[in-house]
Amino acid sequence: MTTVVIAAVAAGPTAVAASTHAPGTATPVAAGVLSDPTPEEQEHLREVAGSIWTPELAAGWNMNSDVADVLSTATGEILKCSEAFALVPRPPGFLPGIGYLLSYWKNLRDYFLVVRDNRTYRACVVTAANNYRTQIEIASMGI
Repeated sequence: MTTVVIAAVAAGPTAVAASTHAPGTATPVAAGVLSDPTPEEQEHLREVAGSIWTPELAAGWNMNSDVADVLSTATGEILKCSEAFALVPRPPGFLPGIGYLLSYWKNLRDYFLVVRDNRTYRACVVTAANNYRTQIEIASMGI
């Protein structure tokens, strides 16, 4: 299962969509959303955030659109870092916005949980968690 998740994320959004939807269909990825996420979307974002930081930290955050923006940036940094380690051959050629996070939240969560526990790739997740912790806390407070 780990290999499938890593391979799907490594291949990009189309492969991730194909791995979670009917063959030959892809879920459109929105570039951005102006309104705050719905409660269900907030839970998906919380799962991704919990896989980067901890579920306990993410549980206390207000998953608003500003938090989603910071989470998108952190996600992009982790994917770029992983590429440098040759785990992910091609990260998305764009900043993974809220649409990407919401479409692929489960795959991203599973991927981050895998690399977080891998001694080599853990540096990618830990570095992003460290670099974006203050920003996500501030965004959660609506500042």
